[in-house]
Amino acid sequence: MIRLTAELAQQLVEFISAETGYNMIVCDADGVIIGDRSRERFGMRHDGAARIMQGEADSIAISREEAERSSGRMREGYSIVIKVDGERVGTFGIGGPLETVTPIAKIASSVIAARIQQVRHSALISEVAGEISRSVEQAVTAIENIYSGSEELNAANTAVIRAVSATEEKIRDTSQMLDFILDVAEMTGLLGLNAAIIAAQAGKHGRGFSVVADEIRKLGKNSSASVDKITAILEQIQSGIAEVSAISAKTAAISEAQFRATQQIARDIATIKKSVDMLATMVQNDS
Repeated sequence: MIRLTAELAQQLVEFISAETGYNMIVCDADGVIIGDRSRERFGMRHDGAARIMQGEADSIAISREEAERSSGRMREGYSIVIKVDGERVGTFGIGGPLETVTPIAKIASSVIAARIQQVRHSALISEVAGEISRSVEQAVTAIENIYSGSEELNAANTAVIRAVSATEEKIRDTSQMLDFILDVAEMTGLLGLNAAIIAAQAGKHGRGFSVVADEIRKLGKNSSASVDKITAILEQIQSGIAEVSAISAKTAAISEAQFRATQQIARDIATIKKSVDMLATMVQNDS
């Protein structure tokens, strides 16, 4: 329902009366005076306005003769309905010679209706601007969270890449150690073989030493086999680390792109919010 406020009614009455010099009133949807040049009849119910608001007529004209016959109950003048989008929202009444005040009343009614529309539109724009501003503020908060998350993700990816690099370095060190162990295993195998040859040459006196030689040769073989297994495992780990490194690099690139995009979105949203705030200020000033 469209409402004609007392504040707006009085503002318009004072403006129009100052330009024309005639007494005038504005009544609300109940026919109650809410705007009065004389400021003496606020809150009084006007019979003609009530009839207009009840739909009996769109306007009522009181001639000088009718006013004189009413013994002071009526005054010469003209009252007309104020309509906004086809809805009766109030009436405008002006006292004076009908041939003079009738066109003034018709113009004033249109002016008041237009002003009510303007106020409504301004209020709607302010409401929409407020909603947009609140939505933008929520979006800014969300973007800030994403922005913060992007920084953390970027830092985490950097830490992963460093850890992968350090692990690859350790694997290289381990490979060097395994090469050393493999050399020792080969030397142990040769030592066992030499020991077996000497034991065979010693005959029955070298039987005990032959057992030791066999164990030394087994140790060399087992060490060599263990080195082969460890090497295979390290190669698998190295392959997995290479995959992790590639994924981390790709994730870091995505994270960096997301980080830049988030910064741009934050700047764009800040610009939108500034424009919305300016629009809201302009609407308030116009109102």
